[in-house]
Amino acid sequence: MSEREHPTDDTAYDSVEDSLPAVDEVDYDDHDLLGQADWVIGGEAARKARQQGLYAGYVLFLGALVYGVPIVQTVFRTTDATSLGEQLRSPLAIALLVASVAALLGAVVFAGRFRGPVVPPMPWIDLVLQAPLDRALALRRWWRYAAIGGTFVGALGGLTIGGGLAFAHLGGVVTVVVTTVAGTALGVLATRLWLWSQVRSWPGPDRGLSLLWRVPDALRELHSESLRTHSANTSTMAGSALTGNLRTARLALTRPVRHGRTARLRAGRPFTVLVRRDVLGLRRTPGAFLSGLGLTLLGGAIVTWAFTQPAAPSIAATIGLLPLYLGFGAWAEGLRLQADNVGTPSLLGAGEVTEAVAHVAVPTVLTVVVLGGWVAVAAALGSLPVSALLSLWLVLVLLVSGNVLAAFRGSPSFVLRPQTVALWYAVPALTVVVLGSLVAVLTKNGSYTGLSVVSWLVYAVLAWAVSRVRRLTYLHRD
Repeated sequence: MSEREHPTDDTAYDSVEDSLPAVDEVDYDDHDLLGQADWVIGGEAARKARQQGLYAGYVLFLGALVYGVPIVQTVFRTTDATSLGEQLRSPLAIALLVASVAALLGAVVFAGRFRGPVVPPMPWIDLVLQAPLDRALALRRWWRYAAIGGTFVGALGGLTIGGGLAFAHLGGVVTVVVTTVAGTALGVLATRLWLWSQVRSWPGPDRGLSLLWRVPDALRELHSESLRTHSANTSTMAGSALTGNLRTARLALTRPVRHGRTARLRAGRPFTVLVRRDVLGLRRTPGAFLSGLGLTLLGGAIVTWAFTQPAAPSIAATIGLLPLYLGFGAWAEGLRLQADNVGTPSLLGAGEVTEAVAHVAVPTVLTVVVLGGWVAVAAALGSLPVSALLSLWLVLVLLVSGNVLAAFRGSPSFVLRPQTVALWYAVPALTVVVLGSLVAVLTKNGSYTGLSVVSWLVYAVLAWAVSRVRRLTYLHRD
């Protein structure tokens, strides 16, 4: 057979290629592909997300207008506006403001390790993020929600504070503009720090502060496993909050101990050992200690100022009581651990009330030190009425009672609805804030008869808290 009848391999391949139809290159549009995936995964609900966000912003704006501005105005309205203005412009007040902003940003960074601003649903993480698409484009929507929300909340907060100052005759139009711009900048910074903290929750090559202004690169650094973890944390926290079981959330979000691992608990009497255990716990969790210190310093400063300074409005104590209560609770982890394990036999042989008293010893001593420091500052700046010391003692009893009630609240025994569960959670804090506010008002007005009645109510709350410890312990033993 001739060469013509037996073509070479190259010639055969060329003839087959020529016989195939020409195929044009397909140029896929990432936006179109993401839109189709969005429709398949989210359906009609995904398209309504923007309308729901706008409605939430509208409700928040109305709430700030109807409730926020009047409350801020009441906080800053006093009979001595000149003295109040001088105190608000003092170096101590400016230092407290800077410390409060730093604490807020620190809380945002702390929260970003567990739940960041970019948390798409699990099907989106498993199906869409695995495709060869730009991750910054695939996650852009959730970042926009968080960025717009943070900016809006910051601007609205600044506008509310500025409007309250203006209506209280402590500022003008310039004050409103400055506070609004400052609130907007704070909202933008907090949101970007939140994203940066989420990026740092997973090991990666790029984790520097430059990601604060390189948002697309920060989105590309978000790992799929990290997003799954944050999504699972969201479900855990939501489920624990709705069912009234915060122990599950605490166990899921607990970080490994990296500090004080060489320290050991020394032997001693049961009460002493329990106190040492709480001190060791704070050494091993410096974040809890620092967060409690920041909240207690802020709340103690406001409460002491409200009780000792005539120019301070009475409602200022209402604002300071909440961070003071939360700071005390940050130091009372041992009390919550006792409540989580209530009903089990005590290894040290201490009774339930004795154990609870031991667990509140450390936060009580730390709170007394902070309040004592602020009382010393108030005494150095001016007169210190005896009624203020009595009122601060009642506040301290309220803090102990409220945190014991919060730890031993048990499980909800009603139909689980978001409103009722939120109210059930807020009962201890509301008790502290309402009674503490009454103490502040009566102290400012010099109504000692009413103050004696409220003091009996405060001690009744303490007796209620002790009864809750006993009752919950006995119920679990049955």
